[in-house]
Amino acid sequence: MIPSTDYSYLGSGSILIREYGTANPLVTLGNCSALTFSPQEDVKSLLDYTQPGGNKRAEIRRLTGVDMSLTFHDFSAANFAIGLRSAATDITAGTATDELVAAWKGGYAKLAKIATAITTVEPAGGGAAFTEGTDYELRDGMLFIPSTSTITNPVAFANNVQVTYTYAAQQKVEALVESNKNYELVFIGLNEAQSGKRVRVHAYKVNGGVIQEMSVIGEDFGAGQVSGALLADGTIEGAGLSQYFTWENEA
Repeated sequence: MIPSTDYSYLGSGSILIREYGTANPLVTLGNCSALTFSPQEDVKSLLDYTQPGGNKRAEIRRLTGVDMSLTFHDFSAANFAIGLRSAATDITAGTATDELVAAWKGGYAKLAKIATAITTVEPAGGGAAFTEGTDYELRDGMLFIPSTSTITNPVAFANNVQVTYTYAAQQKVEALVESNKNYELVFIGLNEAQSGKRVRVHAYKVNGGVIQEMSVIGEDFGAGQVSGALLADGTIEGAGLSQYFTWENEA
């Protein structure tokens, strides 16, 4: 039997990312379950027409690109900013005072923030405060008006109440408002099949795609799959140097 060296691989680790061409620090995407690179080829074949059974006379394979896919499980505003081409905002805890709202009997009214407690509800423009529990309730961070409330329905959809409430620190993502961006990506991990030897992959320029699916309700943990492509980084020059990515591992 010819002896051979075991190069089995089972990887785990962290994906770090930053916008391409910036001096920003690399930041982690958190818990990710997949990262794949898929080189793509354009195959041109010439059939052998001299033989009755056919076959290939010649073949040329040209690299057309490298596709990339990753799956993250931390539904953070920072990850959505990448996967949803979004603007993410951190909101500090505070109080909203006399926020004007259109509220109907038997339904919910969305407040500008996710409320933790409602202090007062008054007629729009001011007046005697309505009674909590009878005229209104706080449900799931929103204002709910019971069908038996003394609050009258809006006229021509105009705001009919003003609400003062408190809210906790929260994050807000404005989805699909940013242009497509390129990123630098570094994977730092361990090869569990080789007693935890270190592995590092550096993708120099990644064109980030949008999240393929976002499951808001489901029976499994949330997962965001983002596809993209590795682009050639023209700033890397020199014989034998890849403009796409490098793989490094401890021997």
